[in-house]
Amino acid sequence: MDSIEMIRMQVNHLVTQSRQDLHTLSTLSDPSRKAQILQRLWDALSTIHFLSEWLANQAKNGYPIVPSQSSIPVPSENVNQSQNPPVPSLPTQSLSPSNQRTFTIGELATFTGKNGRPAYVAVNGIVYDMTTNRAWAAASHFGLTAGKEYTQEFASCHAGQQSILAALPIAGRLV
Repeated sequence: MDSIEMIRMQVNHLVTQSRQDLHTLSTLSDPSRKAQILQRLWDALSTIHFLSEWLANQAKNGYPIVPSQSSIPVPSENVNQSQNPPVPSLPTQSLSPSNQRTFTIGELATFTGKNGRPAYVAVNGIVYDMTTNRAWAAASHFGLTAGKEYTQEFASCHAGQQSILAALPIAGRLV
């Protein structure tokens, strides 16, 4: 089975699980159970979004779609619907000499994605280039705008999803 087929299966599994969860959600009255299902739906959507962005970045950079087939989990036929879907593990980028540029918060503020400037954001002291990232179309993402530091916002929305950052191009570091 090739890598694209494995990713397609993972996305199809997440969509199927989400459809089932939406149906279940519409019939429930228990608030705690609803909260669990909403969290699982959020996680599934985040994983689908991650896979989409990761594939786009891999294709854009001319990398093979998947470094090894073992990094993309394939759902089994007996998936426990109460478990969250696995997220593929990706190597974490490090700051190499080619992306050692340092930015002050003032310098970062000039990279707003407007007037031909790149769109940069900082998370955990690392500055990421969001210029071609579809989730940051028009240099904004769910009300957040480029040119700022978003460590707390990332942690509150994407807790435990460091793999999202691993797929992004690094522009430098925040000092």
